[in-house]
Amino acid sequence: MASLQRNLKKSQNWNCSFYDPATGKWCQRSTGTSDKALAMESCLKFEAMAKAGRLDSAVTIPAADSGELLEAGMKLLQVARKGQLGEEAAREFVNRVMLAAQVEAQIEGATAKDFLTNWLEGRRLSKSVHTANRYRTTIEMFIKFLGARGTTSVAALGAKDVEKYRNHRLREVSAGTVADDLKILRTAFNTAKRQGVIRSNPVEAVDFPASETQSREAFTPAEVGLLIKAAKDDQWRIAIMFGAYAGCRLSDAVKMDWSAVNFEANLLRYRQQKTKKLVEMPLHKVLLRQLEKMAGDAAGRITPKLAVQSVPGRSGLSRQFLDIVKAAGVDMDVREVDKTDKAKSRHFTGKSFHSLRSSFVSAMANAGVAPEIRQKLSGHTTEDAHQRYTKLEMDPLRKAINSIPSK
Repeated sequence: MASLQRNLKKSQNWNCSFYDPATGKWCQRSTGTSDKALAMESCLKFEAMAKAGRLDSAVTIPAADSGELLEAGMKLLQVARKGQLGEEAAREFVNRVMLAAQVEAQIEGATAKDFLTNWLEGRRLSKSVHTANRYRTTIEMFIKFLGARGTTSVAALGAKDVEKYRNHRLREVSAGTVADDLKILRTAFNTAKRQGVIRSNPVEAVDFPASETQSREAFTPAEVGLLIKAAKDDQWRIAIMFGAYAGCRLSDAVKMDWSAVNFEANLLRYRQQKTKKLVEMPLHKVLLRQLEKMAGDAAGRITPKLAVQSVPGRSGLSRQFLDIVKAAGVDMDVREVDKTDKAKSRHFTGKSFHSLRSSFVSAMANAGVAPEIRQKLSGHTTEDAHQRYTKLEMDPLRKAINSIPSK
C-alpha cells in the first residue's frame, strides 16, 4: 500500500512513497498538494501506474507548489489569448516551472550583445550607408558600455541600464546627440518587443535629455581660404572645397567618386547619402582647378585615404577637421553648455565641417541668389531646413532696410 511522507523542509506538500515493480525500488513523488485526502488519491494513482508499467521512473515529479504553477499557466494562457505569446513570455513560464522544481538552470534568451548585433546587421542591409554608420556607432558604444551585462539575456536589461548609459554619454557629448542615441536604442528594443523577445521596451521608461538648439556658424570666404591653406594634403584640401564650393556634407565629400565629375560639361553630379537626392551643379572654378590638378588615370574615390575612415569618434574625420581649423587660426566659436554643473560642463563647437555647407548656402544668399536655386543646389528637402543654413551678412540686410521708402 502506498504511504505518505510529509517533507516540511522542502515544501508544504505531501510526498508519496510507493513500490515500483519495474525498478524493484521504492520511489518518492510529490503530490503537489498539502491536502492529505487529495494527496492520498494522487499517491494511489502513482502506485497503480507503476503496477501497470506506465510510470516513467526517470521523471521526477517536482516538489513544487501547485498554486505557483497554476498561476504561471494562467498567465501564459492570458498572454496567448491576447495574441502576445512570444519567446520571452514562453521562456518566463518554463523558467517558473523549473524554479518551482528547484532546478537551478534557467533557459536564457538571446544575449543583449547578440540581439543588438543582429539588429544592426539588418539595418546595414536596409538603410543608407550614412544611416547605418550612425546606428553602428550608437550600438557599438552601448554594447561596450554594458560590458559583462552585454552577455546576459536582452530581456534582463532594464531602464537602469539605459539611464546609466544616458548619463555616461551626457558627460561626453551634447544632449541632442544623446537624444539621438536613445532614439536608435528605442527602435532596436521596439523590434525585440515586436518579436516577443522582451515584454517591454526599457528605453520608453527613460527621460530623454532636454537641450537647447545650438546652431552652426558659417565660415567667411577668408576663413575658407585659410582652411584650404592649412589642409594636411590634397585629399583634405579637395574635401574642404567640396564643402565650401559644392555644399557637400563630410560623408559625401570624402566618398565622392571620379565618376561624379564631368570635366567636359563642367558638372558635378552625385547622390546624397543622407537624403538619397540626386544633386547636379556646375563646378566652381576653384574646385575645378583642384580637381584638374588631382585628376589621373585611376578611377574610384577622389579621396581614398579619407573614404575608409570613420566620420565620428575621437580620431574620426570630424575631429581631424577641427585640428585643421585650429591650425588655420580660425575661431571655432566654442560655447560652454550645461553651466549649472561644472563637473558635467562641456563645450559646443559652433564651427565644424558642416559649417562649410552653411557657408555655401549663405554666400549665394548674400550674393542675391534666389532661395529656390540655393535649395536646389544644396539638396535641402524643405525650405525650413534650407533657411536654418542661411546666414545673411549685414550689407545685404542693410540694403534691404534702406530700400524702404522714406517721406
